Amino acid sequence: LRERLPEKTFKHCLSVAELMGEVAPKSGVDRAKAIEAGLLHDLCKATKPEKLLAKAKKFGLAPNATQKKKPNLLHGAVAAEEARRLFAIDDEVYDAIRWHTTGRPDFGRLGLTLYFCDFSEPLRSFPEAAVARGILDAEGFEPALCFVAERRLIEVRSKPFVDPTTEAFHDWIHGENGCCS
Repeated sequence: LRERLPEKTFKHCLSVAELMGEVAPKSGVDRAKAIEAGLLHDLCKATKPEKLLAKAKKFGLAPNATQKKKPNLLHGAVAAEEARRLFAIDDEVYDAIRWHTTGRPDFGRLGLTLYFCDFSEPLRSFPEAAVARGILDAEGFEPALCFVAERRLIEVRSKPFVDPTTEAFHDWIHGENGCCS
């Protein structure tokens, strides 16, 4: 990671992994898998947009219209593919890394934990990260996750392109079978 990532992203990955290890018992996931997903989730974050598109094609990933306009949204999917090839990660870790940016309907607990920790790790400079950690400590994982999902949707909707998977994730997490219903 240190060789592939700028220092800030490297430190972010370490911080996410540490928080994943702390949150794992609260969210009901395996601690070792949580740390692994946290370390590897931004493996391709520093990859240039044109290279992300080329790697996605090489890996047989079909970018949607939003990802074609904003290729950085592919960094999770490409990182999951590279991590599988380089480190033989299992399907649960793969899924968490692949969808950590947008979430997805029926997202597994490990993925939900990564989604939460990526937003709320202690090196994040925006105040909502600390608020999310405070909710986790005071109320538990589900309320903290719901807070993060709301904050991320507000942020995404302020941008010119909204990935449809983000909208579908939001509908699911707040729907009848989601944890924020």
